[in-house]
Amino acid sequence: MKEVKHIIWDWNGTLIDDVSLCVQILNSFLFDHGEEKISINQYRKTFFFPVSEFYESMGLPCSGEEYEWLAQNYIKKYRNEYKGCFLHDHTFKTLNSFKELGVSQSIFSAGMQSDLEEFVNFYGLTHFMTLVDGANNIYAKGKGDRVHDHFIKISQHPDHVLLVGDTLHDAEVAALAGCRALLFEKGHSCEERLRNSPVQSFNNLLEVLKYLRD
Repeated sequence: MKEVKHIIWDWNGTLIDDVSLCVQILNSFLFDHGEEKISINQYRKTFFFPVSEFYESMGLPCSGEEYEWLAQNYIKKYRNEYKGCFLHDHTFKTLNSFKELGVSQSIFSAGMQSDLEEFVNFYGLTHFMTLVDGANNIYAKGKGDRVHDHFIKISQHPDHVLLVGDTLHDAEVAALAGCRALLFEKGHSCEERLRNSPVQSFNNLLEVLKYLRD
């Protein structure tokens, strides 16, 4: 097994399959602003961090009071609907396998800390994690400015850590931290985008276990 002692999991799109809900909320904003709605495929081909710049590319407000209103209403709609989402296939089996192997795990998200704790607890995953680490705001700016603090909290050397996410931003975050990364192809970015990146991608959570064993 590769010398991995800890796995950092992204949350949205990686463990929780919430892409449809996110596109539904985005489309409500696009409709309200007279913009054309987008399909899930279009979203997965174009989504990027920070969210404010992604909104700007969609013709939505990206700053000021209008963006503040969008951010507040986005999380309000998400909180009301998230329980209709499901974990990706094999989530429990994968997390439990690593727990049994003695590989510690954490969740590192661009989402707000209090929301993240609620979501992870609702899906029954808290006990797998040594740390559930979210942001102090609702703006989903990204995780690059927080990743070094995350490593301090988990007390792990980057050489022994694998970061698993679903966007090119997750690969950027891993590069900033100096750890390895894997990218999940069924999240917020399409397979083509991920497979064209220099980071290895996969389409089944059980493949993370296989990656460590190969």
